[in-house]
Amino acid sequence: MIKGFTTRQLFATLSITGGHCSLNCFYCGSKYIASMTEAMTPESFEKAVRRMYRDGARGFLVSGGFDAQGRLPLARYLSVMKALKRELGVIFNVHPGLLDRYTITLMRDAVDMVDYEFAYTKAAFSAKGVRAEREDYIRVLEYLIEEGPEYIVPHIITGMPGDSKEDLKEAITLASSLKPYLLNFLVLVPTPGTPSFKLSVNFDEVLEDITLGSKLMAGKVSLGCMRPYHLKEKLDRAVIERNLVDRIANPHHKVQREFRLPMYDACCSLPEKYLEGFKIEVDN
Repeated sequence: MIKGFTTRQLFATLSITGGHCSLNCFYCGSKYIASMTEAMTPESFEKAVRRMYRDGARGFLVSGGFDAQGRLPLARYLSVMKALKRELGVIFNVHPGLLDRYTITLMRDAVDMVDYEFAYTKAAFSAKGVRAEREDYIRVLEYLIEEGPEYIVPHIITGMPGDSKEDLKEAITLASSLKPYLLNFLVLVPTPGTPSFKLSVNFDEVLEDITLGSKLMAGKVSLGCMRPYHLKEKLDRAVIERNLVDRIANPHHKVQREFRLPMYDACCSLPEKYLEGFKIEVDN
């Protein structure tokens, strides 16, 4: 059964860079990380996790801005994350970026799942503006799957201006060929206060990309939380009616009620073995 995910109390979000990001992508402009709880040192990170744990949180998305090489400065937090996991039994999900191989191996004992932005298409790579090569996104994904935490979820953004059907097909095929646990699709959101605000997204093209991913991943696909609200109800209903996804982040309320989706208070990359602990009751 297709599952719905939202974050309320059981899953919290932390930024280890505050509102700072060196990349300043045209569709984000650091606006999304600015709303996250700051934890800019290992000490403040530990205090924040313990405080949120006392308030009921059992899972944490560790995110933040990237440096010029497209990396989240995660390494110095891993020892405290490992200790907190051992003591409290909490779950950590990270947005790591293009981390080095050694740091990826260290993540195994500290991180449960990885939401990895696979910015491999020409438009997505250009938008990041990282001091790296496009092929680095493949190399790091290979390291993550072969040597990193157990659950790796590549994220592919559809609707980017400048991406061709061939570009998206190549990225989706590459990511799925490495057999990740799950493949996540995001949709460009025209965000106020950024150059992306006046852009439009083609619904049919987005659905075509998700359909290809679902075919290659045998349905192990998720629809992520980043998608334009004006497309949300139509897109959510379409992927459910076509049985294209296994899970949806923040499903449109009408769609959630219509299809009576079971709901979980967590990131949509949460592994099956943890689902029961994050299930919530909703009014249908």
